[in-house]
Amino acid sequence: MTHRERVIATIKGEKPDRVPADYYGTPEATKKYLELLNLKDEFELIEYLDTDVIRAVSGPGKANFRRENEFMKNVETPEEVRRLSKDIPPLADIIDNTPIIQARTRHPDYAILTYGPGSFFLSANSFFGYEKSLMYHATRPDLIKELVKCGLEYAIEVIDKLYKDTKNAVDIISLEDDFGTQTGLYISREMFLEFYKPAFTTLIAHIKSYGYFVQFHSCGAVSELIDDFIEIDVDILDPVQVSAKGMDIEKLAEKYKGKICFHGGIDTQKLLPYGSVEEVERQVRRMIKIFEGRKIFISPSQNFLPDIPVENLLAMYNTPRTYEG
Repeated sequence: MTHRERVIATIKGEKPDRVPADYYGTPEATKKYLELLNLKDEFELIEYLDTDVIRAVSGPGKANFRRENEFMKNVETPEEVRRLSKDIPPLADIIDNTPIIQARTRHPDYAILTYGPGSFFLSANSFFGYEKSLMYHATRPDLIKELVKCGLEYAIEVIDKLYKDTKNAVDIISLEDDFGTQTGLYISREMFLEFYKPAFTTLIAHIKSYGYFVQFHSCGAVSELIDDFIEIDVDILDPVQVSAKGMDIEKLAEKYKGKICFHGGIDTQKLLPYGSVEEVERQVRRMIKIFEGRKIFISPSQNFLPDIPVENLLAMYNTPRTYEG
């Protein structure tokens, strides 16, 4: 199998020739590993580790567009939210999808992942200010709902442009929105259902109409939302932050194995920075056995940080990823 075929088979629940793997680290961590391994760039590192996914990101367009943080902190009405949300240049001037096309041309045998629009909750926190945003979910639901509505309209336009520009260059669109803390959700599940699930349902259906797979990124303790992610047709949950409450990998496998693809599970908080090579290898083998080699990626529970020894990084990816069963 090619890297791309392996990833697609895994997402579909078929048995790949081996479990796919994915590398993603902070710039500081990647710089460290490149220097230690005498490699020139991140793609050489991906080749060296024999992982399967390339991340391709849209570039900025010709318009120099930036928003001030908390630029909606003083809004009073939904109409103001809409006016400020729509006060942006044309998409053609602020998004350049050329880097995605180039990534597919350069790496035809790899799965291409790009980051999609749809950070509805994170946008509310950024636009209103964190404390106001959380409070508004209870006191000003009209403002939150209008912002999510505007965000959904924008997201659909971005996906339309992506497909128009790149066609089938992309395999996976990752929606990045963090609902979890170390011990629970930032907002109640009831609020997730009221404010966010309908928007994500619409957005994911639109993304899938173009044939893309959908990854949903949320760090933390999000076990309460996994049934909802499955219901709205999320293909991949990223990451599996196993150190967070309710995210024990064996319990998740008991309940959800075969229903959604888990991306993560190799702990970056304790195991990778402080564990031994043997412990890392054991956890990789355990993950593959628990999921019987299906619907699982070998990848970190969050971005790699520079505190992770290169020996443990190599142990994670060098452990055989085939499942005999």
